[in-house]
Amino acid sequence: MTSPQPQDWQRRFRDLKIEVERATTAGSDSLNQIDVDAPDFGINALRQGYQQFMTWFDRIPSSGKLIAIVGGGLLSLTLIKTVFQLITSLITLSVFGIGLYLVYRFWILPKGEDSSKIDR
Repeated sequence: MTSPQPQDWQRRFRDLKIEVERATTAGSDSLNQIDVDAPDFGINALRQGYQQFMTWFDRIPSSGKLIAIVGGGLLSLTLIKTVFQLITSLITLSVFGIGLYLVYRFWILPKGEDSSKIDR
């Protein structure tokens, strides 16, 4: 095998460089023409979601609308009930913790102090 001449490598390198430049300039033009669907945030996203919901809701029959309203109401009530149960559990746990602390502070801790006074 013979190695190619340095001029052949230089010419090939120039050709590849020209091809890359053509591809990148053509690629950047095509990138500018692409319409990207970026996600919306904030009030526009809420409006778009509401609009999609209303379009879906308008397409379903009357019986489906009734079922959707009842199901949504039941789901909302279940979520509210769950939140209230969590709040009740937190209050109960905090009252129980305070009670345990008071028992420790006033009944268990003084007995420990008396025995430590005797040992001195």
